[in-house]
Amino acid sequence: MSSQHFYVITGASGAGKSTLITALDDLGYSTIPEAALAIMREQLECGGEALPATDRTAFMEAVLSRSIQDYEAAQSFHAPVFFDRGIPEWLRFLDPSEPNCQVAARCRYAGTVFVAEPWPEIYVRNHERTASFDRAAKSYGQTVSAYVQENYEICILPKVSVQERVAFILARVGAGAQQIAAADRHPATRAAGG
Repeated sequence: MSSQHFYVITGASGAGKSTLITALDDLGYSTIPEAALAIMREQLECGGEALPATDRTAFMEAVLSRSIQDYEAAQSFHAPVFFDRGIPEWLRFLDPSEPNCQVAARCRYAGTVFVAEPWPEIYVRNHERTASFDRAAKSYGQTVSAYVQENYEICILPKVSVQERVAFILARVGAGAQQIAAADRHPATRAAGG
């Protein structure tokens, strides 16, 4: 499986990825929310145990499974599709011999991955993001490395307004001319929020 119109936006926690995905979604682009956040919210809501602090392996397996489902579902979405994080960064937490890992390894995105660097000026702690900025920034290198190891080109996002980041990404994916207002887009082409 491969799609040259599937773009990952990843990077440091609290660096504006989800805000950027929301802005793209508001413009009518097809987007996929972060699987890890969706799983965490679902597990907390139902009192489940598949959480990073409780059962990290079960949590990562659930995140990987959801990411594969999202990838497959996105095949029918209007291009381009923007993903809030992608499969390579989840694979590093699991045994590569697992069947889902083998399936996931075949799910490729466009060659360029957009990366949000740690940005202390916009970092906010909340009920879902409880770590300090320094702790949140620690995983950044490993996240980027997961994509480099899979031969993706890294494109660092500038530390500018959300609108300027959107324009930056759209210029690089050649989507500016394809922009379709959200009201004109068929709802089945957009992912439901997590």
